[in-house]
Formats: sequence, structure tokens, C-alpha cells
Amino acid sequence: MKKFLALFLAAFMILAAVGCGKQPATDDDKPGSGIANQQLSMGTASSGGAYYVIGTGFAEVLTSHIPELNVTAEITDGSVANIRLVSDGDCDIGISNADAVQYALDGSAPYNSVQDIQVLCALHSSIWHVVTTENSGVTSIADLKGKKVAVGPAGGGSVAALEIVLQAYGMTMDDIIPTYVSYDDGITQLTDGQVSAALAMAGMPAAAVSSMAATNKVVMVSIDDEHMQKIQEIAPYYNAVTVPAATYGMDADAVTIGVKNIIYVSSRLDEATVYEMTKALVENLDELKTYHSAIKDVTKEGLADVGKFPLAAGAEKYYAEVGLK
Repeated sequence: MKKFLALFLAAFMILAAVGCGKQPATDDDKPGSGIANQQLSMGTASSGGAYYVIGTGFAEVLTSHIPELNVTAEITDGSVANIRLVSDGDCDIGISNADAVQYALDGSAPYNSVQDIQVLCALHSSIWHVVTTENSGVTSIADLKGKKVAVGPAGGGSVAALEIVLQAYGMTMDDIIPTYVSYDDGITQLTDGQVSAALAMAGMPAAAVSSMAATNKVVMVSIDDEHMQKIQEIAPYYNAVTVPAATYGMDADAVTIGVKNIIYVSSRLDEATVYEMTKALVENLDELKTYHSAIKDVTKEGLADVGKFPLAAGAEKYYAEVGLK
């Protein structure tokens, strides 16, 4: 009886595991590319942004087209946190904004050392949303001073962008009252009147903001030309992006910042596995696009266009073979 109870509890603990914790590799003898059978995890973000949806699609495409892989998408704190998870071995794949990837490879803040990641591909751009309501009294970034703001998860890209933007406006995080919550919860706090604004760094349309638009008037705060120039002087990886009014049923277009997204892998994955992952992604890009409209304009050439970031050896090999690099 004791032996049965012990086995039951062990099985329950495995099934109840949450996050990017390592899981046992499958022993199934499946035909395929010849790489080892592996159970992999992908760090995404909270459920209110594009990362989770796109990450789920990425995991399902890899699982469907590489018989040896079973990839799961995990809810995490987002861009900054995903890099640590992959570097520390708690996840195998991650997605982050390009600025966070640069900090990770440089070993600069918010990281204390160079992070152990290898770039696989580039995707769409994440758009920094500063969402408020008509009666909040917030019409510019400067109006956030002294206000309570739902800034997104502590490890997410929205906070990193906020720190840069506040610097351009002569402010710091001490000038606002931040609440660190998921994008969904931030929008809920906004519509309930608990905060004056809510942030989201996500591909357009952001699911959390779209949900607000279904029942409430969305007002998106713009960045003016003067401060946009200052932001780009501080952080040249941010570019100016116009959010069309129709995206969320707004009265006018909004101007904000965007940053390209990067998918990367752990260096613990062997070259052959990374090669097969890259091949599956490129050959099934149209399938991945069905998961979220934010990546509808991503091309095969765009996947390989990672700028100055060094590619993982398996990815570089595949891109070279098919003429993408």
C-alpha cells in the first residue's frame, strides 16, 4: 500500500508541474530526422500578450513537424525573465525583445553577467502600449507622474521600455506608483478604476487591449517627436510605430515605440536539434502565422535577419543551405 501511495504521489507531482521546469524525455522510438527524442519547454509571457499565443504556435509547429520533439509553451514573466530561464536551464527556448537580448549578450543590466543563449531567428516587432481611459486625466507620458500605473510583469519587456521612456521625459520609476501584474490583470485594474494607465509590450493587436476595446473606449497615449528623438538617442533599437485608430477602435492614431522580437535557444541543445528546429520553422512559417496576426508579415528572409546578433550554429547552417544567409 505504501509503495502504491508513493508511486501515485510521484505521478501526481509530475502532472502538476507548472512553468519551465525540466520534464523527462520521452522514450518513444519515433522515426524522423535522427535526432534524440526530447521534451522541451518554451518561455513565453502572460496570457494577455502576443508572446504566449505565438509561443504556443511555435511549440505546436515544432512538435507537429519534428517527430522526436515534444515542445510545450509555458506562461512566464516575459521578455527579461525568459532569458534567465533559458540561460539557467529552466527553459530550452525563449522569446524576448531585441533590447533584452542585447543586454543579455553584453551581460549588462538587468543581467549581472553574460547570459547563455543562442539566437535562432527574428520575428515581428512588439509595440509598447500605454492604455488609459477618457476620464483618467492622462493625455501624455508626462501625465503619468504621481499616478498608479499597471506596468506589466516585473520581468517583462514593458517595464524595460518604461524605464527608457521615463528617462527621456526626465523621470524615473520613483515618479510613478507601479503595480506589477499581467497585461490582462493590468487592463482589468484600469477598467475597474484602480490605476490610471496600463502598459503592454506586445504585437498588434494585443489580446488584453482588444478585450478592453470590446466593452470600453480605448485611449492610447502617444509619444511626441521631441521625446521620440530622445528615446532613440538613449536606445537606438527602439523605432517609432504608428498604431492605426482602427486597431482598437480609437478616435485617432497613436505613435509609440516598437522593438523586434528574437527567438533563442539554450546552448545545451545540440547543433542537429537546432538545425531541425530552424528547418521546421522556415518550411512551416505559413502555419505559424495562423496563430496571431502580429506575425502575418514575417517572411523567411525576415526570420534569418537577426541583425548583428550571432546565430546558433544549427540555425546558421540551415539558413546558409537554403540561401537565406
